[in-house]
Amino acid sequence: MSWVDNKDHYDQITRSIDPAIRLTTKDGWIWKTIAWILFIVTFGKFKREEFLTHYATTLGPMQAYPVEWPSLNEGMLVHEGRHTKQARWFGLGIHPWAGLPFMAVAYVLLFFPIGLALFRYLLELDADKAKWRYMLETGQGDEDYIRRRAMDFAEKVSGAPYGWSWPRKWVVSGFMAAAEKIITEHKAK
Repeated sequence: MSWVDNKDHYDQITRSIDPAIRLTTKDGWIWKTIAWILFIVTFGKFKREEFLTHYATTLGPMQAYPVEWPSLNEGMLVHEGRHTKQARWFGLGIHPWAGLPFMAVAYVLLFFPIGLALFRYLLELDADKAKWRYMLETGQGDEDYIRRRAMDFAEKVSGAPYGWSWPRKWVVSGFMAAAEKIITEHKAK
C-alpha cells in the first residue's frame, strides 16, 4: 500500500492550505536530477537514495513524496504546504511558480550556499513552526513531541541534508527557542 492510494484525501488537505498545491511521487526525472545535484554539492554526504526515499520535497506548488511511503503525516503536509505559501510570498502573492525563482535564490545561495545560508534556515524554521502549531492545535502532538521534533529537525537543517545551512549551535538554539515560544503561546490559549 502507498500513500498514492489515498491521494484524493491528501489533495483535499493540501488544497485547504494552498489551492495551487499538487502532490506527486519522487520517482520522476526532476527528483532524480535533484538527488544527483545534492549528492555532488554535499561531497557525497547526502546520499541520492536517502533524498529519494526519506525526504519530502517542495518546489513551488509541487510537493513530492516517496511512493514507498504508506501514508503521509498531516503535520508534514502543513510543513511542506508552508513552503508553497513561502514561494507564493516571494512571487508577491501571484502564484507559487512566480515566486519559486526568487525563493530558490534565497534558499540556495543567500548568503552562502554552504555554512551561512540564512534564508534556508529561516524558511525551514518558519515551515516547522507552522507544523508545530498545527500538531498542538489538533492534539496530534504534545510539548515533548514539539521539543523532540525541534531538536531532530535542527540537526538535519544544520547537517548535510540541508547543506549545513547555518552553524549547528545557532540552528539548535533558534529551533529550541522557537519551540518553547510556540508551546507557551499554545498554553496561553
